[in-house]
Amino acid sequence: MMLDGLPAIVTGAGSGICRAASLRLAAEGAPLALLDRDEAGLDETRRLVEERGGRAVTLPVDVTDAGAVEKAIAEAVDRVGAPRVLLNGAGIVIRKGLLATSPEEWDRVIRVNLSGYFHVLRAVVPPMAAAGGGSIVQIASSSAHLGGHGYPSYSASKGGVLTLSRMLAHELAPQGIRINSISPGATITPINSGTFAVPAIHDAMAGAIPLARLGAPADIVGAIAFLAGPDSAYVTGIDLPVDGGLISRITMPGDNSYSTFSES
Repeated sequence: MMLDGLPAIVTGAGSGICRAASLRLAAEGAPLALLDRDEAGLDETRRLVEERGGRAVTLPVDVTDAGAVEKAIAEAVDRVGAPRVLLNGAGIVIRKGLLATSPEEWDRVIRVNLSGYFHVLRAVVPPMAAAGGGSIVQIASSSAHLGGHGYPSYSASKGGVLTLSRMLAHELAPQGIRINSISPGATITPINSGTFAVPAIHDAMAGAIPLARLGAPADIVGAIAFLAGPDSAYVTGIDLPVDGGLISRITMPGDNSYSTFSES
């Protein structure tokens, strides 16, 4: 178990990719502090972790509340130990185009998806550095790399995650902390299962992906475990696309296969 005894904090752990990642990190031996605003979701993730022999505590928190985040991280340190791994993954999406997105909706997405990461990082880095360092993995998105999605607030927030991760790789390296991001592609999770249940959208997306299928959380967690663990000890400041080849295809000159897809 490559993370045996190394405490890990996971935000957004109540569902989707971060729930699946929690199970993988626990299987690798990490005791977990699970954070999310969805208490029922957190309880289910903890149950699944414990059912598989892992250890987890739940800490309900809204990552947009900096003070609440500080308290939750302090409690996580008390209950499972100083974090050696952080998976920063809490997020929301509003599927509206520019003119349909209200200022309040824009602010909400940025507060959760970017400022929320900032709040968690500020609370986690001091105890992680004091413990001798660790690894931070942040969830970005293929939406940060591509056009045509129809939800600029989400894409902008994830673009911010990419840049924040790269910048902090330099700042945090002297403290023994690595930080990387991953960019999942079209992945079926509770946040978008309704959208991908529409046959035209599902088929357009599958047709745009070189591997010819949408992803599942299980497709993403191996990359998270790699970046969290010792096998990536010389890796920091990168973004790792986990998207079935979506980004590589869409960025090819003259390829407009993705233009049929819109979630607005």
